[in-house]
Amino acid sequence: MYTGSYRAALIGHTGRGDFGHGMDMAFWGLPRVEVVACADPDAAGRARAAARSGARRSYADPRVMLAEERPDLVAVCTRWPDEHEASIVAAAEAGVRAILCEKPLAPSLDVADRIVAACAAHGTKLTVAHYNRTRVAPREARRLLAGGRIGRLRMMRAVGKCDARSGGEDLLVLGTHLMDLMRLFAGEARWCNARVTRGGRDATAADVGYSDTEPLGPLLGDDVVATFGFDGGVTGTFESARAEDGGNRDYYHLELCGTGGIISIRGTPGSPVWVLPRTFAYPEATWERIDPPALVAGVPGAAPAPPAANEFFESDRLFAADLLSAVEEDRPTMSDGRDATAALEMIVAVYASHLAGARLPLPLSERTHPLAALAAAVAG
Repeated sequence: MYTGSYRAALIGHTGRGDFGHGMDMAFWGLPRVEVVACADPDAAGRARAAARSGARRSYADPRVMLAEERPDLVAVCTRWPDEHEASIVAAAEAGVRAILCEKPLAPSLDVADRIVAACAAHGTKLTVAHYNRTRVAPREARRLLAGGRIGRLRMMRAVGKCDARSGGEDLLVLGTHLMDLMRLFAGEARWCNARVTRGGRDATAADVGYSDTEPLGPLLGDDVVATFGFDGGVTGTFESARAEDGGNRDYYHLELCGTGGIISIRGTPGSPVWVLPRTFAYPEATWERIDPPALVAGVPGAAPAPPAANEFFESDRLFAADLLSAVEEDRPTMSDGRDATAALEMIVAVYASHLAGARLPLPLSERTHPLAALAAAVAG
């Protein structure tokens, strides 16, 4: 547990990613942490964020806030990844000791690399809100796996929400959590082999598009099947295709398949753990349901959740508390910039592999987005 006293500040942008999953509440009620300010170019959004978070002052320009308030901690709350680099780099250059950032970290690997390098150069700790790292179900699944409940792990199957965002958008928005989860269980991915289709045919440069709802960078395909190789003979897959029933949270899950059984968890708050004591599922199979005792462990000494708290509140506070401990113990955070970049690399590798028509080794040597040049050529 941390022992210092800290000044915290918040950066959001109403209308351009807003304040994410309620991340402006991340420092609320933490011992020895004062939320001194928030920044948002939108006056109404800024006022709402200040009221929710208890920030003492508010600013239209985050750089002015950083210069005048000199915070120790900053939450970069905007959901949209194209907003992250400027805020994170400005905070690191202003001497901020630790930063909590929404996911995904960046729209491309070169941007993620610059963010991580800037934080390293200024000694700034960084954590990215891959929420499964705070939740009980993945922790219980790791305990069961380590205890040999399903034998040797041999395969992981990750499935996105398979809703209207199926394919490329699902791959980035939800896939970042699932890629991070696979790394949590199996370590680094060593290669990727993927196929991306649109309308049942291989997607091409002419199919490169963009999200209708948020700036996620270039996207491709409405159906993705990707395979990753991990050490120890472990293979992981990610799938996203538009389900005929519209898809939903029930689709969004990870299965851990071992030589003696299967563990299944949903990528949602409060997910139970399901265990099947057979190597492969079959129609008459009976799954054992294990209900975790709580959504997430609370932060010792923290105030109770306020009325404005949402389902991500305790996870955000755990990330914030871990940031403070990481500062005082001089260690990486539980979900640092390197982890977030590696999850993004798995996503980008899906496109790179599909376009190359081959299995590609990881890490990727080319750091620019593989769809960027295609998008530019089509636009030109």
